Amino acid sequence: MAYKCPICDVFHWFCKIARFFATEPLYDCDSLKGFIIFLKSWKDPKLAYLVEIAIEKNSQGKGSGSYLLSQSLFKLQKRKLSTVDLTVDPNNKQAKHIYCDKFGFESVKDLNNEYGQGKDRLLLRLDLEKWTPKFSNFPS
Repeated sequence: MAYKCPICDVFHWFCKIARFFATEPLYDCDSLKGFIIFLKSWKDPKLAYLVEIAIEKNSQGKGSGSYLLSQSLFKLQKRKLSTVDLTVDPNNKQAKHIYCDKFGFESVKDLNNEYGQGKDRLLLRLDLEKWTPKFSNFPS
């Protein structure tokens, strides 16, 4: 049996998985203010899932999250992805306002008990092929 380098195996595995993963940090004066994480679908290479977006407390409400999301969606668009999916709590009016009203995500499906009994989610989808960044999504 031929010798297999464990470091090469790990690197090879990482290269395979990395193409399904995208992150984007948000810095201000060399300080991390937030980040966003997407996972690409294993089955559909043009579909990405927004799995996490976080903005530090002191940077919230200033347009930083909208800026980060806009920049990230624009980069996914340039990488020829066509769709972004995410889920939100169906009672989270603020999240639905940001994603649907500001960015054009559309409600696709109610996911009952998605995170356990009584923990419903709402699946939202954005068609990146029709999406155009809006100037109002960027902080002033």
